[in-house]
Amino acid sequence: MTDIDLPDPELGRATIVYEGLDGEQVSIDVDNEHIVYFDDHWQVKTGEDDDGNDVIRRIPRDRVRYVERSVEEFQDRVDAAVDEAKERLDLGS
Repeated sequence: MTDIDLPDPELGRATIVYEGLDGEQVSIDVDNEHIVYFDDHWQVKTGEDDDGNDVIRRIPRDRVRYVERSVEEFQDRVDAAVDEAKERLDLGS
């Protein structure tokens, strides 16, 4: 079986805007790979500790105003990889 050469995608950026503990609006910009929604919380990597472990901020869903993500380039690369796979498998369009 031939390996498909998938491009290394630029996963884009994300902005999460939420209500902080003091009631003020907080905005954080991160790479898309550093934000995920799980178990009714948005989880955002905010850095690393002295031992190199990821520091994650869990933000309850009800405090989040919005999350905006840029993913166009990622979709373009996925589409290109799918097209390449179709050509290799001779499926065409």
